[in-house]
Amino acid sequence: MTRALRLALPLWLIVAALPRPAAAANFADLAFRPHPGARLPLGSTLTDEQGRQVLLGRYFTGKPVVLVLEYLRCKTFCGMTLKNLFAALDTLPLAPRRDFEIVAVSIDPRDTPAEAGAAKAKYLSAFGHHPDAAAGIHFLTGRGATTSAIAEIVGFPYRYDPVLDQYLHPAGFVVAAPDGNVSHYVLGVAPTPAELRRDLSDAAAGEAVSPLTRLFLLCHIEGAPLGRWTVPVLAAFTVANVAAGLTLAAVFGAIRRRRHG
Repeated sequence: MTRALRLALPLWLIVAALPRPAAAANFADLAFRPHPGARLPLGSTLTDEQGRQVLLGRYFTGKPVVLVLEYLRCKTFCGMTLKNLFAALDTLPLAPRRDFEIVAVSIDPRDTPAEAGAAKAKYLSAFGHHPDAAAGIHFLTGRGATTSAIAEIVGFPYRYDPVLDQYLHPAGFVVAAPDGNVSHYVLGVAPTPAELRRDLSDAAAGEAVSPLTRLFLLCHIEGAPLGRWTVPVLAAFTVANVAAGLTLAAVFGAIRRRRHG
């Protein structure tokens, strides 16, 4: 099976499971909406792990910034994304603060500075190759209006599900240039060291690159009933492979032919 077909298969499963087209549209609304080159609101006021009011722009100090939108009560992809991000960065000959900053901003206004501090300590403990990394890693909280404004500019849609007491949102993060412009989108939960090194290099040079592949992994509470597929994660994928001239319909057609061939 080709890489495109492997990535597209989760979407086929979701479409088959959803009881009506409107549901599929609702899930698609939660895909990343890449805005390469968009300028982040560096004047936004957030709260750091010590409970201090800080501006987002404080962390743009002439180095690229890895910006992760997440929330600390997440039971699925947020922790996985952060764990894999730190693991991948830990293999690089780059160091937080010296070469880049990591800024994780909670989309949940219930998250507290104390919880943010505990999260920082947790992920910092796994960052073994860079003992002085603490100065370049930041977990921030904020008011709903502030974080939603940041998410809007990034193209990170999310919504709160009161029944499940969870947020639905795509998985992934962005790499921003030192001037605060969005440079790269890293989609999914398993960034590779090579990908991160390339993206950080591009961001340091101020380049903004539009992704060819659009992917969202829908973060949702485990056990949520969704049609006949009850899984911890909903995944949907749209491929735009310019070089090969693939269309979404062609991908679906290839999957069906493979399944029934």
